[in-house]
Amino acid sequence: MARPARPRLPRTSLDIAELLGTVPLFASLTLQQRDLLARTTRPRKVRRGELVVAQGAPGDALFIVARGSVLVHRTGRGGERRAMTVIEAPGSFGEIPLVDGGRRSASVEALEDTDLFVVPRSEFLRLLVEEPKMVQGVLRELGRMVRRLTDQLTDASLLDLPGRVAKTLVRLVEVRREGNPEALPVVGLSQSKLAELAGGSRQSVNGALASLASRGLIQIDGRRIVVIDLPGLRARAGRAPVAAARAVR
Repeated sequence: MARPARPRLPRTSLDIAELLGTVPLFASLTLQQRDLLARTTRPRKVRRGELVVAQGAPGDALFIVARGSVLVHRTGRGGERRAMTVIEAPGSFGEIPLVDGGRRSASVEALEDTDLFVVPRSEFLRLLVEEPKMVQGVLRELGRMVRRLTDQLTDASLLDLPGRVAKTLVRLVEVRREGNPEALPVVGLSQSKLAELAGGSRQSVNGALASLASRGLIQIDGRRIVVIDLPGLRARAGRAPVAAARAVR
């Protein structure tokens, strides 16, 4: 399976405004409003493995992922680390401290060479005051975050490890397809990072992947995991098919 081409990096304020329109947080704004916001952003490039923001740091900006992907993770008091989610382009992170004025609740690390656009907190708050539709976008994102955390807590107690790995893979594919419905069902995540997300050791997750591959649900292609049977993977994860899930919401 061919590797997907990296998206073109926005160059002008209009390019950035169009990018903002694909991010759920800003999708309800007009092109003119997004263009005004785009003019306040600044670009930032981060290399694979680089820390974008650190847990506990001041929350003085919102980040837009224009190209690449990042991993959000928390570190406990004992030094243990737990991955929370992956954010791919086009996506955003850093909303919570901008809203409540607190510090970063998690660290964010680049999974690959990644291009970001930084929105200053002052401009973000100005938009919240001037554009009521922005508040709706923020509430949607916060609601999605609460749902995801609730799912992760439930999964930890109710699903076995292969089920958690299957659900993690389904979630990662769905995240990719939120920005691009035609995206290939490929997860380019190392097994150690996947283990963090699924809540298992690298060795046990390797065994779970082998089990899923033996059932024809996935194919392991070097560092990539190709989802062969997404409905079957959803079933192994204990998730309803997409159409059914929408029907019961």
